[in-house]
Amino acid sequence: MARSHHRHKKYHPAQYHPVSSKSKRKTATTIFIIFLGIFGLGIGYFAAGNIASLVIGAIVGSVVGYLIGYNLDKMATRK
Repeated sequence: MARSHHRHKKYHPAQYHPVSSKSKRKTATTIFIIFLGIFGLGIGYFAAGNIASLVIGAIVGSVVGYLIGYNLDKMATRK
């Protein structure tokens, strides 16, 4: 009867699966939206101090953060 520990082991190399999903990694777009949105809240608070200026500051900061982050992501994938 054959003994299994004397058999030749089959070699299976580790398979490499690159991460292609953008949702699994943080992108510059999300980081800049969050950072500049909070920064816009602060600017709105110190500029006028009412709720309307807070909301407008957060929206403007988030839009600027999206535009900056999107351009940075585009430049990073180009190289």
